[in-house]
Amino acid sequence: MTFARMLLATAVLLAASAGDANAFNLLRSNGDPCSTASNLRWDPARVSIDDSALDSEERNLVDEAVDAWRGPLGSRFTFRSGSGDVCDLDDGITSIAFTDVDCQGVPYGQGILAITVSTWRGNRLVDADISFNPRINLSRAQFRQVAMHELGHVIGLDHSDSCGDSGEGTLMNSRLVAGITEPQADDIAGARFIYGGGGGDVGVPEGANACAVAPSAGPQVPVWALVGGLGLLALRLRRSQK
Repeated sequence: MTFARMLLATAVLLAASAGDANAFNLLRSNGDPCSTASNLRWDPARVSIDDSALDSEERNLVDEAVDAWRGPLGSRFTFRSGSGDVCDLDDGITSIAFTDVDCQGVPYGQGILAITVSTWRGNRLVDADISFNPRINLSRAQFRQVAMHELGHVIGLDHSDSCGDSGEGTLMNSRLVAGITEPQADDIAGARFIYGGGGGDVGVPEGANACAVAPSAGPQVPVWALVGGLGLLALRLRRSQK
């Protein structure tokens, strides 16, 4: 028997000028980015990506999104090609595909563009899959930016504004700013924090906002959904705990 607790937060995309963000936020082992629980990381620091279900142009855009992260992370984190099943939540492969339902088998809500589902045990990420809604057309620039954002979740980043900071001008902001073509300084700082050492980090990074909550036990599966509607984009964060 499965018991689920759902948390839902929605933010609308607004035209905002780029600026300095106050702090990055990380995915946490209790599902709450504002807690002091262990942050999630791939160990070893690498992920295998299978985008074979996409067409050649989409694969090229995914390659560009990966390269946008690969450059600033350097040897700290490795992206490589892999082969797995689309939406297999425990094969250790990050599949990227257009699917009729999300990777938990749930129909896309109105306006949802893409969803990332991550699975972890303890504080170790073991899988993450990205699904795009085939019913919504994205421009090349939009597809690339959404792919970069979702890859940020795959790496272990939460929304930069999820704990009270503005997160203004960052790729990982829940309010995506059109025209961001690469991870910004705050996004990079968060990713480097996760993979800066060999053993992983437990505490909250300096400058981050922590609204401490009691950790909860059990393996968990969160879902990060990118939502679009009426010409606006929004990020909807849905986490389920098993």
